[in-house]
Amino acid sequence: MTKKNLIIVIILLAIIDLVAAGWYMSRSYEVSGKSPSLFDYRDSTEVVAMADTLVTTYQADEFDKLQHNSYYFVSNSPAVPGDESSRYTSIKHAKVKWPKSVNGNDDLADLNKELIRAAFGNSQSNMKDARYVFLNNPTFNRPLGDDEYHSQMTAPHTYPVYGNVSQVMVYPYMTSLRLLVMEIDKQEYNGSTTIEGTTSVHYDRLNQRVLSRVDILQTDMEKESKLLKLINRKIDELNKSRSDENRLQHALNVPAEIRCNKTGILFMFKHGAISNSPIEILIDYDQLKPFMTKDFEQLVDNNGKYMLYKDKPKAEPVNPTTTVSKPKPAPVMSPALDQGSSYKKSYKKSYHKGYKKSYRNGYNNGYKRSGDNSSGDKQSNYYKKSGSKRSGYKKSGYKKSGGTQSSFTPTQTNQKQYSGAKRKSGRYGYAGRRRWSRRQR
Repeated sequence: MTKKNLIIVIILLAIIDLVAAGWYMSRSYEVSGKSPSLFDYRDSTEVVAMADTLVTTYQADEFDKLQHNSYYFVSNSPAVPGDESSRYTSIKHAKVKWPKSVNGNDDLADLNKELIRAAFGNSQSNMKDARYVFLNNPTFNRPLGDDEYHSQMTAPHTYPVYGNVSQVMVYPYMTSLRLLVMEIDKQEYNGSTTIEGTTSVHYDRLNQRVLSRVDILQTDMEKESKLLKLINRKIDELNKSRSDENRLQHALNVPAEIRCNKTGILFMFKHGAISNSPIEILIDYDQLKPFMTKDFEQLVDNNGKYMLYKDKPKAEPVNPTTTVSKPKPAPVMSPALDQGSSYKKSYKKSYHKGYKKSYRNGYNNGYKRSGDNSSGDKQSNYYKKSGSKRSGYKKSGYKKSGGTQSSFTPTQTNQKQYSGAKRKSGRYGYAGRRRWSRRQR
């Protein structure tokens, strides 16, 4: 056999082998309905995980500015006749920081629907309508008809038993490469106590879909029982650092409300479940892997860039107090005559006070404090004995004369005497015009 014929035989045998392989595959497909794998492919979950890590893009989320709306309602008549404080009141507050786009996508129909349901409890198509329906429906502590109350623009005072304050706050809690967590806080004062509650909405930023509780944790009854034991062990650890009065009770079941964090999942117990107030129990992701779904476990393994939002809105007080500055009383304006007389009185008082002070100081310094037998001493004795300055004034002056002034010539004076010309009175100057213009009547 020549070399050429040998090559032809080899080629024909190869063709026969390929035909036989094709016939075998077709027969296998007809029997099992599946085509056998001729090559060693990777597991499907591993392929998806690799695709997530290689293809994922990250864009910052955008939110509207925080909006605060309040509605006030008051019953038309008091519950107790004559007691205005017994009017039933209802105050509704809504504070929302709504998402505009998530990871560059502004079509958030599923997310909006879930947030509206969790926050306002209705099925409106957009946030503004849902918020209006919530705010425009008052919550009284006893049923009232539509014609038994009215709305007003100012906040009424909230009294125990009769006052109700309900408020809802919606805001972003955390974001990461794969996950956005929105938080809804509710608070209601029912006239005696304040009840608080929190709900979280989880959103897959990559696949643009809402994650429910069954998408995060498995619903198997056996696993649920083991998870409850894990939570109670964590409660026992927390009780070691708590006093007997603040000890937490064991949980009877796994709470329905959960919130994902950077390190684990927070199990959110309501008021009175294991404590007198709402409380959260954190379990790490490493401990929760046997209880998580495969999809969510893969999401956690390929997540990163966690960020907590700090601008959490605060609840409004039941009775807000505002400090009102009292206006200063306006000055009382006196008539012109009273102003002139008060001016004269103050002027005379200050003048005579200054005169007396300067006179006494001069008198004491000049005569009384000299301590020698100079002329100052003699003159001091003269003033005491002669009576020309003091006693003479009393004897001949106003005190004994009955109001009629007699002639009085002081023994000693410094006033300049004018001779020849007739002296004008103190009221008029030498120019013949009034010196005190403010004395006009």
